[in-house]
Amino acid sequence: MRLRSDSIILVRAVSVFSLAIVTFAAQSVNAQQPVNYKTAYERAQAGDKPLLVLITAEWCPPCKVMKSTTIPELMQKSAFDGFHYAAVDFDKESKLAQQLIGDRGVPQLIMYEKRDGNWVRRYLRGYKTAPAVEAFIAQASSVRTASADAAIVDK
Repeated sequence: MRLRSDSIILVRAVSVFSLAIVTFAAQSVNAQQPVNYKTAYERAQAGDKPLLVLITAEWCPPCKVMKSTTIPELMQKSAFDGFHYAAVDFDKESKLAQQLIGDRGVPQLIMYEKRDGNWVRRYLRGYKTAPAVEAFIAQASSVRTASADAAIVDK
């Protein structure tokens, strides 16, 4: 009887532990998922991290490959943890996307960060591998601040 009771306790403990691991993993992944541009913009304005925006389109084969390979690999590595990350779909938010990318094509990754009181905008255009994106975002300064007087697209 004692052995059975211990087995039940062990099974319950393993179940609870497994559930905790799954919940933690889901929260970690969800914390890195892109938010809408307005939310990410407002958070960047609050001053704690730079803004990173990915602009893609459904009709764009390089965008599809980047979204299905590069971005998930970066998410798994928590590469965007130091940024407010937003995704903009050119087909669904064409006016905003056009304001962000100008005459450059998609896919495009834009990084806005505050330096010496001004917003610095850098972009990476075209399909990129995870190491290329990691090198790009590594260019962000170690000071992760922004202010409300920015010249980034307000939506």
